[in-house]
Amino acid sequence: MNILPGQFPVPIFNSTPDTFKLVADTLTADTVPAGVALADTARVDSVVSDSLQALAAHADTIPSIFDGPRLGMAADPAPYFSGADDLLAALTMAALLAGLIALAFSGKFIARQVKNFFYLGNDRTTPVPDTPGELSGQGVLVAGTCLVVAIAFYCHIIHGRDDGWWVFSKHGVLGICALSVVAYFLFKAVAYQFVNWVFFDVKKIEQWNKSLLFLTAMEGVVMTPFVMLMLYGGLPLQTTLISLAIVALLVKIFTFYKCYLIFFRRIGAFLQIILYFCALELIPLVVLVGLMVTFSKNLEIKF
Repeated sequence: MNILPGQFPVPIFNSTPDTFKLVADTLTADTVPAGVALADTARVDSVVSDSLQALAAHADTIPSIFDGPRLGMAADPAPYFSGADDLLAALTMAALLAGLIALAFSGKFIARQVKNFFYLGNDRTTPVPDTPGELSGQGVLVAGTCLVVAIAFYCHIIHGRDDGWWVFSKHGVLGICALSVVAYFLFKAVAYQFVNWVFFDVKKIEQWNKSLLFLTAMEGVVMTPFVMLMLYGGLPLQTTLISLAIVALLVKIFTFYKCYLIFFRRIGAFLQIILYFCALELIPLVVLVGLMVTFSKNLEIKF
């Protein structure tokens, strides 16, 4: 450190209520007290050394500019995007992979159902037995249908909502939607089995079970591309919901036709088929939609 005889820095601490700054002042020949020899470099070195030592000893106590209160305005959080949800992405990818594997195992079952969908064999026709792998594949596709419908309800519920005052977390809402859809399909299956067991024979019940399993599985297969496009392709939610509603309507029409073909082909059974179809197909669907709407309205905490 080179110090001129007539000039050397002396650290001076200026204390204020909020800050504690270190500034440098300059001593010249005019400011040196009388009787101090400027040529006495040893004394100058001693003063500077003591000042530097004092500064080093108290360096930790000097507040930094980063220790004060933060200034500025907090930015708005990024809106929730369902396509960026890790859990949702994992579920959809797993369902898609499982669906592809199930289609590979149950291809013959699907081909037979498509071939025989619009007509029934006579009593002398021997039905082709279904393998366990084919039935398991259809069960996986039905589970995929439940997941696709649950994701559609979930995206509709959370659309445009702020998650600051929710009763449940987003994943909790997804779980409730999934459980509701699973309960809907299970109730339908049990109700169909009970009513068919009371009024129809075993052969017709078996034909109906295979047809209903096929229709439910194919409903999910057709709905999956629309949901994937909504999550990752930028398809608007309203367009997706309209497409899914059209698919569901077509499935209901095919179900009604198959119900007529298997159970009510005799003359004068029009009223019976309407009651049968409305009680076991339409009413559970209306109840499911009503529960989802009610749940959506009571999702946010209201003050």
